[in-house]
Amino acid sequence: QLKMAVSTLLASLLLAVVTLQSSHIGVAARENITDIDPYPAIYGGAYSGRNVSSSPDPYVAYEWNMSLLDNRYEYQAYINHGISISAEPEDAFNGLSNLLTGGTATVLKEGVITLKFAQEGACWMEFDSENLKSSGASVDMSISENSLPGQFYRITPKQYNQTYRLEPNNQLYDGVRYAFLNVTDKGTSSWTISDLRRICQVVPTNYKGHFNSSDELLTQIWYTGAYTVKVTQVGKGLHSEGGFLGSELMNRGDRIAFLGDAHVTQASALVAFDNVDMLMRSNNYTKNIGNNIQPYWIMWVLSVLDLYDATANATFVNSLSEWITMRLDNGIKIAAKGDMMSLVWSRDDERMGFGFESPNIAEARHSFVFLLIEACARYSPVANTLGNKTAAEYYKQQAKVLTEGVKKDPQWYDSLGIHASADAINAGIVTDEEAKQMLNGAFADNLQLSSLSNFESYFVLKALATINASEKALWLVHRHWDGMMHLGATTTWERFDPQWFDSNCTPVNFPPVNAMNDDTSMSHPWAAGATAWLTRYGVGIHPLSPGYKDWSVFPLILGNAPLLSQLAADIPTPHGVISVDYDLRQGTVSVTVPQNTKASYIGIPRGLGIISIISENLLIYQNESYNSHVRLDKVALKITTTDNGLLLHNITPGHYKFNIDYVEDWITNTTLKNHEQQDFNFTVKVVNINKNLKGNWKGVYGKQGHVLFNYYGEENDEKLPSWIEGVFAASNVPSTGGPPFPKPQTQACSKGRAYTCYNVLASLTTDERALQSSNSAQNGKRNAVAVTSQKWATFHVDIQVQQSANGEKYNLTLYFVDFDSEYIRQSIKVMDGTKLTTLAPMVLLEDFEEGVYVTYECSGSIRLRFLQVPSAKGLQKGFPPRPTVSGVFFDKH
Repeated sequence: QLKMAVSTLLASLLLAVVTLQSSHIGVAARENITDIDPYPAIYGGAYSGRNVSSSPDPYVAYEWNMSLLDNRYEYQAYINHGISISAEPEDAFNGLSNLLTGGTATVLKEGVITLKFAQEGACWMEFDSENLKSSGASVDMSISENSLPGQFYRITPKQYNQTYRLEPNNQLYDGVRYAFLNVTDKGTSSWTISDLRRICQVVPTNYKGHFNSSDELLTQIWYTGAYTVKVTQVGKGLHSEGGFLGSELMNRGDRIAFLGDAHVTQASALVAFDNVDMLMRSNNYTKNIGNNIQPYWIMWVLSVLDLYDATANATFVNSLSEWITMRLDNGIKIAAKGDMMSLVWSRDDERMGFGFESPNIAEARHSFVFLLIEACARYSPVANTLGNKTAAEYYKQQAKVLTEGVKKDPQWYDSLGIHASADAINAGIVTDEEAKQMLNGAFADNLQLSSLSNFESYFVLKALATINASEKALWLVHRHWDGMMHLGATTTWERFDPQWFDSNCTPVNFPPVNAMNDDTSMSHPWAAGATAWLTRYGVGIHPLSPGYKDWSVFPLILGNAPLLSQLAADIPTPHGVISVDYDLRQGTVSVTVPQNTKASYIGIPRGLGIISIISENLLIYQNESYNSHVRLDKVALKITTTDNGLLLHNITPGHYKFNIDYVEDWITNTTLKNHEQQDFNFTVKVVNINKNLKGNWKGVYGKQGHVLFNYYGEENDEKLPSWIEGVFAASNVPSTGGPPFPKPQTQACSKGRAYTCYNVLASLTTDERALQSSNSAQNGKRNAVAVTSQKWATFHVDIQVQQSANGEKYNLTLYFVDFDSEYIRQSIKVMDGTKLTTLAPMVLLEDFEEGVYVTYECSGSIRLRFLQVPSAKGLQKGFPPRPTVSGVFFDKH
């Protein structure tokens, strides 16, 4: 009774918070949110769902009755007034806090209002004023996903009578977590601001899937991923018929449907929502959208097959069969080219070609072939079910031929990195022995498990769970998603390298590091894969036949390694919701098997040993044997054993509770592992960071050689050691093949947007921050030159060491200077020059107007990637300043 009372109180408090944040909480019938806005207020449902304090979704408990809606896919809208507000200067406004409850503030002088919301949403901003126009005042507004004003938006709001609306684009919405109202001229008379509000749109979507864990952070990760998928759905609205999965909320020019993005987005939607109709509509919508990205064609096929597994809807798959075979046949033609295949993009991680930079490196080519094998092999039995025997046999044979081609070399897996290895495992072509070799090889070093984006991590997580490395997989979930949560994320970020967190590149509620674009999205559903993984692999609910007619459950992250004491999940199926709840502290397992389904087996983790199991007051297992006379729902019970626990077979529809008596309290007697940063084995060391020398390097650095980039225009001031093959600056230069890359043309930035370019900051100057020339003919004069990129927020420098000197250590020093005081912040990532694996802790540089030298202890060829890190002062100029480097110096170790 006490638990029920507390639960009821918490639910009431949460509803009160949501009510405080959202006007127009929900009405029975359709009515417009305001007179000028295009969508109706939330209607057609009630707060009858589950309140979840870990969810950032203000409507997590709201359940729509779809039959009451005019259009299932039409946006509905709600109003927020924010959770905190501030002004700069503080005395610029009177009654500022009134705006948090829809009240009125008086403008006293020029200043900026900053309004923060509880979570990011798909929104726009408005306020009312009856006397702004008559006062002659001037205002502009901006919105942002973080605490710094948005790069694109500082716009004069459009007036509608006494309402002023910020309209950042023709669809009105953007990703809004913060809003800024800037009074640039207070006018000639007093005036007021009333009802400063955020209006957010949402596509009606009900949670039927749920997740809970004794690790509250995992629960938060699950609901944050689910909310990201929900809030980025594209509904019927301005300029769109809607009804499909979207991409990021930020409108930076690529807010469109992406086939491959949607593969991971859909996986999470399938475990969280009852929106299968939208998912089918989305796959149909994207069938002829190639995005010109070949791996995405194959991921689209896999998405269609995932939907079939979840729904058993053969009619849907059959309607797309021509598109499926076309995508597969195109993939087969590409794969046939082998080393000469030409991919446009693979994935973002450096080891996969760094997006569009070098998409044809070996790891990316291998990955494409493995994706294709998986798609062919999975489509074959589905085609057979659809009655297309010819296609079934053809694609079965293609998968076989491709696999045989891969496995001609018995050690075929030795050269694979984590991404291609993961795709091979997911394709089902890896034997148990090969999986062991991969665990001891590509997956051995936890430092290398991380990817540039959580999109890529989803495929790695699936593979690790498949080969029984669930403890390592759970570590990766924490490593990749915890950091975002600690930094204030309420939606999943497009890219997140955990080293950004380790090196303090990103303060709480600050913009992330920009690894490619100038504006990394902080609300991107392709990064929500942990939601799908936690249900399908963490809790372990799997369909064994299409539509969950036959299914199983075994929680991989309880297992022999007691990482968690409690796990629970609901997952929607065509036959109803499957519910499972494992509480190993209490020794209970509860399972709901929907009508017209069968649980082929329910797994019971072994722990340190099971003494007995009781169900419905019947002893069904004791002392390593089970009671074969026991019947559950009139079906004879069968129990088998595995290394990880017991399997209870053939459980028919109904609700079951099993009480387990363990040998001892194995959860409390085991130390849980720390998933935060660990002591990684970095092979490149940071020796020194020197801010005292300015550009006076001679006699201190470069005793064995140096490169002063573009010191004489197109030419470097360069003297290389005999053991250095070359030093090349490059950024997103399309290349066939892998490293070493050919030396690109580096042009002056003044000639236009370029992948890599150089800026002449000062010529023949006496400013000591400029690097000294090695040429005495300069008569003490110096040139200040910086290599950078105008097209992307990153570039890299390759240091190529001759093979004969690969094992010898040397000191490498880099020089950076923020010569024009642009408030540059940037990070340095050091990687192996061939494998492109991480070798050193990330270094954050800031406040280097006087110049800074960073020295590493290295061996062999390396790649240095310089990444743009936004700064508050830098953003005042618009785009944050790009990263830069001026010189490279070589010395003996």
